[in-house]
Amino acid sequence: MVLRKVFSSATLLIAAVLLLLTGTSPAFAASSLASSNGLRVSPVRSDLTIKPGESQTIDVYVTNLTNGEADIKAVADDFTANPDESGTPAILLNGEKAPAHSLKGFVTPIGNFTIPPKGTKNIKVTVAIPQGTPGGGYYAAIRFLPATTDDKGKKNVNLTASVGSLLLVTVPGPYKEQVTLSSFDVRQRSDNGKMGQSSYLYTNNKNLYGVVRFNNTGDVQEEPFGKMQLKKGGKVIATYEINDTTPRGNVLPDSIRRFSVKLTGLGSIGKYTLEGNFGYGNKGQLLSASTTFYIIPIWILVIIGILILLIILGIFMIPKMLRKYNRGVINKASRNARR
Repeated sequence: MVLRKVFSSATLLIAAVLLLLTGTSPAFAASSLASSNGLRVSPVRSDLTIKPGESQTIDVYVTNLTNGEADIKAVADDFTANPDESGTPAILLNGEKAPAHSLKGFVTPIGNFTIPPKGTKNIKVTVAIPQGTPGGGYYAAIRFLPATTDDKGKKNVNLTASVGSLLLVTVPGPYKEQVTLSSFDVRQRSDNGKMGQSSYLYTNNKNLYGVVRFNNTGDVQEEPFGKMQLKKGGKVIATYEINDTTPRGNVLPDSIRRFSVKLTGLGSIGKYTLEGNFGYGNKGQLLSASTTFYIIPIWILVIIGILILLIILGIFMIPKMLRKYNRGVINKASRNARR
């Protein structure tokens, strides 16, 4: 009974403080990709649609940034989504094939070539999709590196460590488009750049980010897009675009990719709601989510803690003091009666 009173009193106190603060009732509800090792490549990504039984050739321009002649080899490698959810592909080396959505076998081999100092070479890259290939997404990276470079012994490499051009191919046909929101929340980035865990309470408005994580369980790469709206007291105080680069970032099948935007327009105290409305796919499928969070400075939390402590002391100490006082009155009355 006593504990119930303590928790009830503490809850009412916090609610009252939040009500005063917010005026409402509380309710918890690759630039480096293009240039490396003295080479530069353009474009860094090509999105193609190729029917089974057909092929397509694109131009990839490789520039030698050095003052010497460069002997170059081109290698087609599959890649997979990076487990850090950043969207940076992880290249599979040593001829390793992606478990699904492999494209390297559909790329016509490219011979070695030489680029003069400060020169640029136009490389023809042909992708041929065999008859009977199931509909869906396929992807690979065309890497360009010195002809003497040996990748043996390496298991995989982050694409930002080598110069390459990404190929993302959509093969028409029956395939599933399915993206869900793995999470939608607010997180705080530390001074060293590390993103923290999601929370509903922050002691300051520094480096707060809206974070949305898309989970692609379909058969083809997707380019989600949309907006986040920041509200306070029902009023929109800021709007942010997500994945608005050109080209848009992809979420590969069987992977999760994280997008984040820095929240601006925040005050030093208050209750905020972040709402997200996103779209993806050929049919404009929609996804929506919202989250509520509070910014309460440390000094207010300290005051709340002190008040809660006083309430607890009052609940335990005042009845004890009253009982002691009553016993004293009774004892005094008894002594007077015996006289």
